[in-house]
Amino acid sequence: MRVFFVIVMCPLLCAAAEMGDPPDPCYDFTAGLSCQPMKLSVCPAGDFEWIRNGCGGTDDYVWVTVRSSGVPLPGIPPTDFWMNACDPARQICLCAGAVLADSATGADGRTTISGPLRAGGCVPAGGLQIAVQGIVIYDPQTGCTAPLCLAIIVKSPDLTGSGGAPDCVVNLSDLIPFGMSYNSGLGQPGYNDCCDYNDDYKVNLSDFAYFGSHYQHHCP
Repeated sequence: MRVFFVIVMCPLLCAAAEMGDPPDPCYDFTAGLSCQPMKLSVCPAGDFEWIRNGCGGTDDYVWVTVRSSGVPLPGIPPTDFWMNACDPARQICLCAGAVLADSATGADGRTTISGPLRAGGCVPAGGLQIAVQGIVIYDPQTGCTAPLCLAIIVKSPDLTGSGGAPDCVVNLSDLIPFGMSYNSGLGQPGYNDCCDYNDDYKVNLSDFAYFGSHYQHHCP
């Protein structure tokens, strides 16, 4: 099932707001990466690269810390986190439960995200933003005028769908743009970085093997 919008329950953040000033998504919320840039090849089925493999290792992660007026907020459930592209033109298709933290926030208000991203689409630049219980984290370095953008590159065999946007299904419509880029390299006509799943700046048989192994995959 695709997710186009989410009605978010916010028992912890709303309760914090009732007790005083609401949490500040610029100064009370923080997030970062254990390494950067992360490069993820993802699938709606969640069976491609995981965030823990994002920099070529096995223990990479995104970290998030949540506070209210400087006081840590523990117990925010693992299901209450969300990611998408900072570039509105590059929004990815998210399955239900696309993002799952490794645990609820601890006593320090912190958790990590290292599992799969159940999604389709391509974000070759611009990074991903994070929301907690529907509240997007903003970047103090921009004067809190723009979301905090983490250096995460996303690629998927789900390249397109109805209307040109990814549709969380890997099917024949995705094979068409892949075929147009096949046998090309960086700087050559037709090269599409979104089809280079092993990051060798070529779209060739190895990438076709990745594509084929996820053909007809969709949201769980």
